[in-house]
Amino acid sequence: MPETTLHDRNLYSINIGEIWMDERKIFYSEHKDEDMVINLISKLRDIIKVKGECNFRIQLFDSGNKEDKDYYNRQMNLFLENTNDLKKIFELDFFFDSEGNCFSYNNYIEVSKNDENFDYWFTLFLRKFKQNIGKIHDFLDYQLLKNFNKNQSEFSTFLKLCFRQYSEIIPLKVIQTSQGWLDKKTDEYAAKNRKNKEGIKSNFVTKLSFKLKDVPDFNDYFEKKAIVLPQIIKELRKEFIEETTKIQQLKDILSGTEIKPKNRINWTGSFKELNMFVSIINYDLRKIEPLKNGIWETTCCCFTKNGKEIEVHQLSKANGDEGKRTKLYSILEKI
Repeated sequence: MPETTLHDRNLYSINIGEIWMDERKIFYSEHKDEDMVINLISKLRDIIKVKGECNFRIQLFDSGNKEDKDYYNRQMNLFLENTNDLKKIFELDFFFDSEGNCFSYNNYIEVSKNDENFDYWFTLFLRKFKQNIGKIHDFLDYQLLKNFNKNQSEFSTFLKLCFRQYSEIIPLKVIQTSQGWLDKKTDEYAAKNRKNKEGIKSNFVTKLSFKLKDVPDFNDYFEKKAIVLPQIIKELRKEFIEETTKIQQLKDILSGTEIKPKNRINWTGSFKELNMFVSIINYDLRKIEPLKNGIWETTCCCFTKNGKEIEVHQLSKANGDEGKRTKLYSILEKI
């Protein structure tokens, strides 16, 4: 997105004054649902009383001269006489709060994500581009940067919720144009991910499996461990791997051999526990030839999770309880 100018900020910043002016035009030109209009006026008054500038306060009457008092009375009477007439409310363009202070609806108040009813104001501001849908992509780009700190996933979810929540007030062409923007961003994100993955793959060669360090003859080594390996498998079966796991499967993933998909070990513990399993044998115990990169890709070649393929991010970003680290350590140090 090119650098945003002051004009762009005025054009794409969500502000109450512009929403009010646009809603006035809609009110006079279209049949409006009365409840919807009452809801709009209520929300406008709430935010203007908190963040807007006051036209004049009750002090104008309390401490003003005769001219001030007369002016105050005329405005207050106008407001009270027309308080139940929606058309007159839009014509008057001002209101009094419960304390007797007067505010204009045409108040420039910039709305941000932290404001109450942000989704409502966002939707009303978005739909004003129905007369110029070519500006919608720029508006969404600006809001992604301004209010969502470039978090595409969060903004996409927010936008879709707005479409569902306020579908009755958003013109179809606005939804379709916005959806086009979403599709474009999704494609860009997917392309970027593919590029990143290709870049990662170029930096390492994925191992077929883990390989025990300083073991010249695996047959001889496993013969010497003939008593220990069944104990290791038995302990892992209790909480971490499928009960039908064979000793040969454990041997295979520690031999640097290619693991056929059907022979991978089915991990039944948590992703965090599998993360710990690999970290312990690689970093803590240094049982295997060190893997400086590609460690989680290698893990995916050796394990499934409850019978399903494992994705790298599920392991690399695994969170959870580390309460079983000591138990895993005591099992794996026997290898």
